[in-house]
Amino acid sequence: MFESYYLEKGKEASAMLRAQTVMKYTSEMGDYYYNVGVQDLTAGLDFIQDIEKDHSVYFLSSNLYDVDNNELLFKDHVILDRNGLKVGIFGVTREIQLDAKNIKTKDYVDEAKRKIEELRPQVDILVMLLNATQRHYQSHLNEFSDADYIFTSLEDAKTRPEVEQPIGKPFEYKLGIQGKNIGRCDINIADKNKPIRDVSSQMMMADIFSQRLSKLQEKDPKKKIEDIYKNSPNVLATVERLRKGIESANSVLNNTKNRSSFTFIPLSRSVASEKNILKEVDKVLDTCKKLDEKGLKLTS
Repeated sequence: MFESYYLEKGKEASAMLRAQTVMKYTSEMGDYYYNVGVQDLTAGLDFIQDIEKDHSVYFLSSNLYDVDNNELLFKDHVILDRNGLKVGIFGVTREIQLDAKNIKTKDYVDEAKRKIEELRPQVDILVMLLNATQRHYQSHLNEFSDADYIFTSLEDAKTRPEVEQPIGKPFEYKLGIQGKNIGRCDINIADKNKPIRDVSSQMMMADIFSQRLSKLQEKDPKKKIEDIYKNSPNVLATVERLRKGIESANSVLNNTKNRSSFTFIPLSRSVASEKNILKEVDKVLDTCKKLDEKGLKLTS
């Protein structure tokens, strides 16, 4: 929710208002489940718990406990039913900021293994949300092998969707930390007893190659593409390569019963916005600017 694990002096009020605004409007767009990570407790435990009470926002954590009573601070997992398919989701974080004296962080590897063992028999798809850097969790991936998906935050690098995920291992997706993209994962299951295949690269290939063919066809839409470039053997070779690539990609897509695909949606100005929400967000940003000006004056 925050850009850092600490609040910048003089900008505390605007940072909390931004976080509240994000949670408010995402809660209106559907069911969102958030793994509590190091940058979510920046304004304290009370702040995040108040957001959960005030909005239809769902925070998950399987390894953050109350120091006094040793009870979990958040719901530790959720099981969703989607068209007869049971999807289990849980989250862990490697660490939190050191000054959170009322929170105990249990070992994230041990707690993740415990949740995987508990949930695996109950669900068809098991999703693990992990707040840690690859440097810390990479050596433990084999211990999470019974999960189907692992979505990580806190890592600078992002997953390249065009690189196919290996069958038989958890599909691992790094979402980055800058918030400039939204990661989207689509899953289509026809047979629960068969493995899931990542078809992101085939979908990208079919789409990109089709676009390139359409671009070549634009030179003369009324003619066959072979007639347009009959005197350009290199272009015709490219056309043949593109067609074979599309055919190969479509063959995989048509013959894969259980498909999974992942893509990043850039959050640029070209993305259409809901006008009423955008209007409210602009008001909030204006308020944040005024709060920053006031806060910085008081601290100077």
